[in-house]
Amino acid sequence: MAQAGFAFGEASGPDYFKVTGVASDDVLNIREKPSASADKIGEIPADGTGIRNLGCGGGLTFGEWQGATQAERAAAARKRWCRVSYRGIEGWVAGRFLAEGSPTRDFSVKEGTSEPAYWGVSGKTDVLNLRSNTNGDSKVLMELLPGTVIRNLGCEESSGQTWCHVEQLNGDRLRGWVPAAYLEKPDASLRAGQGAFDATGKIPCAQFSGQPMNQCNFGVARDGGGTATVSITRLDGLKRAVFFDKGEAIGADTSEADGYHDFSAEKESDLNFIRVGPERYEIPDAVIFGG
Repeated sequence: MAQAGFAFGEASGPDYFKVTGVASDDVLNIREKPSASADKIGEIPADGTGIRNLGCGGGLTFGEWQGATQAERAAAARKRWCRVSYRGIEGWVAGRFLAEGSPTRDFSVKEGTSEPAYWGVSGKTDVLNLRSNTNGDSKVLMELLPGTVIRNLGCEESSGQTWCHVEQLNGDRLRGWVPAAYLEKPDASLRAGQGAFDATGKIPCAQFSGQPMNQCNFGVARDGGGTATVSITRLDGLKRAVFFDKGEAIGADTSEADGYHDFSAEKESDLNFIRVGPERYEIPDAVIFGG
């Protein structure tokens, strides 16, 4: 994460921004290029947050900021522009109106819509072409296999057909357009298997009998109503998935390779105590339900 002076010039920066310094009845303009005279392509409300940082340029580094005069700081702030993504729109905004933010929305639903935040490729027996535009004759950027989970950046009508702007989750996060007819909302287990999580964090864990509890990284994909898949990175780096239905732990992804370990679950108050063979996990209800 960025140091305290990021909004004025730190080079790397946070993953997400929020709007700052904009009047409550005004908006922050998204522009096609990093210039106040460039065409406006969108806007962000004064209380906007969950703005994805795609990179900033201009201004001062954190070290330079600390040694700069007030006039130098003001001049640098006016020069700084950041490329962002907000509600499916990518463009440039003035960096002086941004502060470190967070993805405060529920990632199971795309912000501001009833659309899911992720799509799964469905209804194809071969591949689905990711295209450069909302046109069946436009350039093919890559081929998506059935079951591939992709991030939803927004859908629109074009030439009598609904197309969705999507982003690849792996590699270079390639973006393009696909017909909505071949997309469906993926369930939690499919999303979790491809790293499309609604939340991440750490939970208490132990891998062997008699081992003191440590902390393991987890990611959770939720379907709502207490149905969720929790993907846990064990202390040896391997993955363990635990499945919940209506708030109740119902199983794990045991296999012949790990001996088909016995699964058991107990609950005390809002804490789920999970055992998979010798492995132990403590998963709070807040992980499953959110909040």
